[in-house]
Amino acid sequence: MANDIWYSIRNNRIKQGCIGGFTLENDNTLVVDESQRDHFAFLKPIDGVVDFSEWGRLSCDLLLPEEMVCYIYVIAFNTLDIVVGEGQSLDLDEYLCDETVNAMDKISLLTNLGAKRLVNTDDFLLYDITGRFLFVAVEMLGTGKASIGKIRVGARGDNFMGAFPEIYRQRGGFFHRYMSIFSSIYNDISDQNEKLYEMLDLDKCSAELLEMYGSWFGIDLKGGFLPEDVLRTIVKEAYQLNRMKGTKWVIERILQIVLGNDAILLENRLQEGGVFDVTILINRKLTEELRHQLTFLLDQFKPIRTRIRLLQMEKEAVMDGNSYLDLNATIPTEKHVVLDEEALYDGAITLK
Repeated sequence: MANDIWYSIRNNRIKQGCIGGFTLENDNTLVVDESQRDHFAFLKPIDGVVDFSEWGRLSCDLLLPEEMVCYIYVIAFNTLDIVVGEGQSLDLDEYLCDETVNAMDKISLLTNLGAKRLVNTDDFLLYDITGRFLFVAVEMLGTGKASIGKIRVGARGDNFMGAFPEIYRQRGGFFHRYMSIFSSIYNDISDQNEKLYEMLDLDKCSAELLEMYGSWFGIDLKGGFLPEDVLRTIVKEAYQLNRMKGTKWVIERILQIVLGNDAILLENRLQEGGVFDVTILINRKLTEELRHQLTFLLDQFKPIRTRIRLLQMEKEAVMDGNSYLDLNATIPTEKHVVLDEEALYDGAITLK
């Protein structure tokens, strides 16, 4: 069983803290601003609700080049008012979020208070930290492209240890630290199982998973050239499409998925064509990419002997006196013209 509670630090909470030298992206990620020298972030404390709350684990996505160093400071207290110096009371939350205070002074205070400092790590245990309010600060030194995001904190410690007798449950002891290796693996698997429904949700899963799901139905969707909305619809209807494979219905359905209502299917219309020949008229610009998408999908579902020809329809066709109205030709829309008394209209004038 994983940690009882997970706190995810997202954009709104990050904005409430004090940030310098970072750019906050929409995916809850802090990206280093290379034009700045100092890079730091002091986050609002996480409230564990009760005094002496037990903390379990902190994880994040950390992208860091070799020439940079990332320090993460973590400490917890039962109150926000901390006694510093010669009995002076200080609201630690307000102090860390005060933009007028030098960042190095804040780091120095956290260090003097006994904050745990982690170096270049994206996953670590907090079993030796207890307290209602958990403070987290990030400092990056050096220059280069770096980022930190998706910060998550697990509360109430490690329930895996609950399976052992009380004598073995001492937090931070040798046995606890040794078993934490297996506990972390167990908790990760448990978290993945809890999120399994998201992976199976065809409306939310990634495009890579859609390609894999399509292969389960014998449909080749690889290549990355199909739009994501087309991929999702194909996979959702994969069972029905396979049932109707080799029929006119499936060709019409593929056209509707890719083109909407901008296509007309005509059977046996090719020049000197046979009974299995099909012409598809497309009422939009037929780019090479679109032609490739249609051909790629139609070849997987069409009847074996069917030949398909894709034609692009124009808005209007112009015909001279020796032309006949046939396929892919339209009569221009009638235009009403008003002539004044001095205008002459005869057969030699054409109004457009």
